Amino acid sequence: MKNPPWVDTAFSHLEVPLRIEDARRSRGAAPGDIVCGLIDILRATSTIVAALGNGCLAVHPRPSPGAALDTATALRQEHGEANVLLGGEQDAKPIPGFDGGNSPLEYTRDRIGGRRLVLSTSNGTKTLAAAGECGRVFIAAFANLEAVAQRIAEEAERQESPAILIACSGREGGYCEEDAAAAGLIVAKVRRHLGKIELSDSSRAAVHTAEYAVRDVAEMLRNCTWGKHLASLGLGPDIEFCAKRDWTKVVPEMKGGVIG
Repeated sequence: MKNPPWVDTAFSHLEVPLRIEDARRSRGAAPGDIVCGLIDILRATSTIVAALGNGCLAVHPRPSPGAALDTATALRQEHGEANVLLGGEQDAKPIPGFDGGNSPLEYTRDRIGGRRLVLSTSNGTKTLAAAGECGRVFIAAFANLEAVAQRIAEEAERQESPAILIACSGREGGYCEEDAAAAGLIVAKVRRHLGKIELSDSSRAAVHTAEYAVRDVAEMLRNCTWGKHLASLGLGPDIEFCAKRDWTKVVPEMKGGVIG
């Protein structure tokens, strides 16, 4: 009889290696067997979903500004200067010398359509690097939670001993409410699709967070620590955009360190 899916949740990039090891212990799953849904609501994964939905050819996440600059230089030599944008933030502020920041509102179809985006952020791109050894890595935001949950469930159904990891980016290596709430929603949606699943303690905690926090997503994002920081920088419109739920069926996937 097929084992019910094991669903674990990491609350920051620092937890991802631990959760990958837990999948091995709980399911005998190698990293390449794990199906991962990866979240950074404010704002990296929201920006990635928006950019790809607006015709971006690919997003190249890099864990540091230096690595991003090196990648952008190489890609510009290959594809042309005008065809590669370099974006990112540190402490929510644009990086000097980069073409753009980490706002989902700035990567419009006119700006990003037909181009590549190299992106480095404080938390999200570190989590993408940490989860890179997982077999499938789907990029999730409130914008596409339902579509991501469905893809995760479909992949799990194909496996004999499925292992699912919901990887939150958190804040500076620690927990943040907005990512945990989104993780809890994904877990609940996956359970709805699959029926019986086994939850880790952290996944149960994420579900409990979601039951309370997502009654009003925009309000939750305005009042969480990082949301307040963004608002203090005049980025309130980003918060409202990131709060919009299930407006797209786009499910970006990272393969070989490139998201498309």
